[in-house]
Amino acid sequence: MTRLPDPQGGGRRERHKQDKQERIRAAALTLFTQQGYEATTVRQIAEAADVATGTVFRYATDKADLLLMVFHDVIAQTITLALQPQRLDGALTQVLPRLFDPFFAFYEARQVLASDFLRLVLFHQSPWRTRELEQGQAFVQQLAELLRERQAAGEVSADVDPHTVAVAIFSLYQACLVNWLTGGATLTDTRRQLEALLHLQVRALRTGAGTP
Repeated sequence: MTRLPDPQGGGRRERHKQDKQERIRAAALTLFTQQGYEATTVRQIAEAADVATGTVFRYATDKADLLLMVFHDVIAQTITLALQPQRLDGALTQVLPRLFDPFFAFYEARQVLASDFLRLVLFHQSPWRTRELEQGQAFVQQLAELLRERQAAGEVSADVDPHTVAVAIFSLYQACLVNWLTGGATLTDTRRQLEALLHLQVRALRTGAGTP
């Protein structure tokens, strides 16, 4: 008798795979946060996730890629939080600094680990680094859409390209973030600096150069 394929088999395998990945991600985030990136080994992460060490490498190519995987997921959640509709109400001078508050809050809780993450995003070549860069580009696109809506409402001059402005705004945030994570300023001063820079950016975007 021919055995028919289980229509639920693929679904169960996918759920099992996702469960393993979630356990690995949670174990890695906990150990990286508690022990630091350098002191944590892949073997420790595998044991905490209750999987074989080789299984970890099905989801990340090495320990650096694993840290990028962990941050990618949490940053995705942070982006969702930052773009909640209630955070986007008000003038751009209020909205733009508020947009980056969830990111600073996330990095503040893991400042040392965030420095390792930043270094890897800049210099480590791996699949999750590529995904993280794509996630950053997607956030810029969402920021550009916000500016496009404000442009249609007359808050942003019609002669500017929203995507170019979004890249500039995201670059200002990144520069301030790097300065803080590398010890160039306190978080309080970093937030004030970014707010001031974004205020200048918004003034330049408004219709009419003389608008205060």
